[in-house]
Amino acid sequence: MKFKVHVVLALSVILGIWVGGTVFGEGNVATKDEVICESCWAFSYVDLGSEVFINGKEEGELLPVSSLLAQSAAGEIYNHYSVVNVSASSPTIETEPSVTREVSTVVSITGVQGQVVETTIEGGNERLVNMLNKHLERSGFSVNSVVNSDMGQEVSITYTEAQARAFFSGGDLSLLASLTNQEQTSEFNTYSKAIQDALNENKSRKSVWLWDSKAVSERPNETIQFLDSHHINHVYLHYNPLVEDHYPYFISSMDQLGITVHALMGAPHWGLEKNIPEGKHRMDRVMSYNSEVTEAAQFKGIHFDIEPHVLDEWDTDRENVVNQWSNSSQIYVDYAKDNGFIVGSDLPFWTDGPSVAPYDPDFYKNMIDRQDYVTVMAYRNTALGSNSITSLSENEVLHANSSKVEIGVELQPHYLDYVSFDDKTYLEMEYELAEVRRYYKEMKAEGFAGTTYHSYTQWKDLETR
Repeated sequence: MKFKVHVVLALSVILGIWVGGTVFGEGNVATKDEVICESCWAFSYVDLGSEVFINGKEEGELLPVSSLLAQSAAGEIYNHYSVVNVSASSPTIETEPSVTREVSTVVSITGVQGQVVETTIEGGNERLVNMLNKHLERSGFSVNSVVNSDMGQEVSITYTEAQARAFFSGGDLSLLASLTNQEQTSEFNTYSKAIQDALNENKSRKSVWLWDSKAVSERPNETIQFLDSHHINHVYLHYNPLVEDHYPYFISSMDQLGITVHALMGAPHWGLEKNIPEGKHRMDRVMSYNSEVTEAAQFKGIHFDIEPHVLDEWDTDRENVVNQWSNSSQIYVDYAKDNGFIVGSDLPFWTDGPSVAPYDPDFYKNMIDRQDYVTVMAYRNTALGSNSITSLSENEVLHANSSKVEIGVELQPHYLDYVSFDDKTYLEMEYELAEVRRYYKEMKAEGFAGTTYHSYTQWKDLETR
């Protein structure tokens, strides 16, 4: 449902908007009779169902710039505060009943005087502050950032007048009518896009496969610092009984940071029903470990990596293998859930196509439906178009009716140049992942959960090249 609240104001009057029990803005709202200015503005708040509110309010003469930035950054994804010019000869006030909704994060965009081209980001949401800083800097903007816990979930983006002048080809920055007749420069579009990319990343999960036991047993603090600084939500840690003694410190450290650790396990032959006892036995080992450590040090989930397509039977009796894969998966998932685990698994992108569909057309749908999440291994290094990350994962994302489909990307070397990000730069990879998030966010695809890196070691190496 959408609704709008329109209020006609003199340019010098500051807007107040009632949203979810909170007033954003200060000052008195002018009445219809008081409007006598030649240049007046109608302010609109449009509810698009987002928990993020982008506020273009500010108290100086750069109000039109802030409002246009807020509107562009919000797009069709986030609630926003926008401004349009109205005729002073026939001013009106239109109001519709306000609908209360919860707003978890407020992003305020503000302009200030200053001849140095720069942006300052301040707020209590450390994750969002860091992501805004990252995306703006990667886009070429000079940024200072400050984490201020007193601001709660609010974040302010403050740009200077010198920065604002680079956003338009000309015109008076204090007059919306003047700016709307000017061409918005590439800097304006890049700046507002960087803000939205940061919001998209902040509202998506980030997960990683971690296969290297030494990253936990020999370099735990280095690994913890990297995962924390990259705002990871879930770690799929290969369960190795030989290094169990090192798990309590690592997992409890992750827990303190709000990161959940799932036991990564599986093998191709686990897809055959005769090997189900082996899979259950490995889960039993994890449960035994959990029973001996504190709650903070426990594995919270089981993440299966079972890929029977590498078995000889895949070529000789595929229908039978597909059926056994589905049946064994159901048994593993039920067993893990019955023992209190969050459950997910890796899902090859091609299970919705001719390799599997002729034998079980609902295979990928059942895999998604029975688990808490799946990670689609959409191993490509371009976000959009044919043979891309989104083209290989769209069926799975659109099938899910809740955010349970993660998009896995490959960073390990591969002989096909379109599969892995190994031969790309770190910035090129991050750009493509931002496009993946943008694609699914703009689709309002409920099934999209986030992105997953394969794997930790290659991700870390790629960043340090």
